[in-house]
Amino acid sequence: MPVVVGVRFKDSGKIYYFDPGNLDLRTGDPVIVETVRGLELARVAFERREVGDDAIVGELKPVVRRAEDADLARMAELQQYHAEALARCAEKVQEHGLPMKLVKAEYSFDGSRLTFYFTADQRVDFRQLVRDLARTFKTRIELRQIGPRDEAKMLGGIGPCGRILCCASFLPDYARVTIKMAKDQDLPLNPSKISGVCGRLLCCLSYEHEQYLEMRSQLPKRGTWVMTPDGPGEVVGQHVLKQQVLVQLASSGMIETYDIPQITLATEQVAALARARAAEGITPVRPAKTDRGERRMLRDEVDAFEWSDDLNLLEDDGLSFSPPAPVLPSTVESNRDAEQQPAAKSRARRRGGSANKAAPPAAAKAPEKAAPPAAAKAPGKTPTAAAKTSGKTAPPAAAKPPTKLASPEPAATAGSDASKRRRRRRNAGK
Repeated sequence: MPVVVGVRFKDSGKIYYFDPGNLDLRTGDPVIVETVRGLELARVAFERREVGDDAIVGELKPVVRRAEDADLARMAELQQYHAEALARCAEKVQEHGLPMKLVKAEYSFDGSRLTFYFTADQRVDFRQLVRDLARTFKTRIELRQIGPRDEAKMLGGIGPCGRILCCASFLPDYARVTIKMAKDQDLPLNPSKISGVCGRLLCCLSYEHEQYLEMRSQLPKRGTWVMTPDGPGEVVGQHVLKQQVLVQLASSGMIETYDIPQITLATEQVAALARARAAEGITPVRPAKTDRGERRMLRDEVDAFEWSDDLNLLEDDGLSFSPPAPVLPSTVESNRDAEQQPAAKSRARRRGGSANKAAPPAAAKAPEKAAPPAAAKAPGKTPTAAAKTSGKTAPPAAAKPPTKLASPEPAATAGSDASKRRRRRRNAGK
């Protein structure tokens, strides 16, 4: 198993393994190590120890030597140029019109490389910018695009809790934080409450998430029915840290807070009582019918109401229902009846009355004997032609016998009945 020491390049950075060789290193000692980018200044995070082969990623680089005071002074001198380099790079970015925001500039230990860190919403083509910066600073230039969490880690700051940001002080890796963690901890789903200075979810949401899940698993879920010292009820809320639940009682509807031991004890008592009654052969008593509300009672009365008598009032012996006719004076009723009779009936009544008075007995018999049955049998002859063949002129009353005989209703007037009776008496006398 290889022997390694852990070193950090930044105070809150990741720990990398290096081969200490024969050096006796202590935690916090500055060292010069060899990397793929050249020599770098770092600090020992933990002393030498043995690790498994699977923990080594890539080639194990050696620790060159301990850092001296001259190395630390050189590094401090290079840091003084960071602000100036960042300002000149910002001018170049503005000249090229690139959508990028510069965060930090950093020189390597030997000064052979200058790295600029920036943030952008999309990929940026900065090839021409790199050429201009290389001609300006006369060194190797690197541009690295980082995210909002890396920006907060480099710049540092104070979090909502009032302490230095975790990522800038001790957190080496960013934890995977989801909105479900905030829900499991009953936190308000307000972005301003659960997000940090970087605009992302707080990293500290992941610190106690497993403990919350473990404690919540011991509580009854929302919506379950439990037995309490005051009777059964439904769980409507939880206090995870206090190990309490909010229960809405079924008897009164009030919401009460109970500890888990209280609910467990009440459930055990009810179960013991049920087992004792079952052993004695006592069946559960059927609960009495509860008094229902006024609205339910009113609906039952409406359903049980007998509508047959009221419906019979609307029936009219199978005839269609029509509103009763208004009661009018006698004179008005006679006039309305006279207006409702067809005009053909009134004309026939007047003609019948005049024929009974002025026509001779022979003429009175003419409609019965000389009626146009011949004309009816000969469809090709008109009533006028039939009159010409007989050589006699037909009286006006006999000119329209079909109209009188084909009327839909018999004449019910007093004049027509009297004329019929007189004709019968004359015929009987002859």
